[in-house]
Amino acid sequence: MHYFVRTNDVRKESRHAGSVPLIKRLYPELACFTLSQAIEQAKRSVLESDTIMVQADACSRNMNQVRTKYRCWIDERGAFNEIALS
Repeated sequence: MHYFVRTNDVRKESRHAGSVPLIKRLYPELACFTLSQAIEQAKRSVLESDTIMVQADACSRNMNQVRTKYRCWIDERGAFNEIALS
C-alpha cells in the first residue's frame, strides 16, 4: 500500500459576465511512507498555502484503487477545516 497527498485549488469560476478567468494552481502529488505522515503533510500543505479555498487529501493507493482517508481545507472565510474519512 502506498500513501500520498493530493492538493487541489477548489475555488469556483465566477459566473459574472466579463470576469477574468480564474487561474488555478497545480500541485504535484507528494508520496509518503505512512498514513500519519500523509495527514501531517496534508495539514502543512493547506496551512502554508497562500491561497484560500485550497484542499488537501491524504490518500492510500492499493493496486488501482485509491481511497481518501483524510481531508482538510481552508474555506472562503479563511478557516481551517478537517475530516477523517473511512
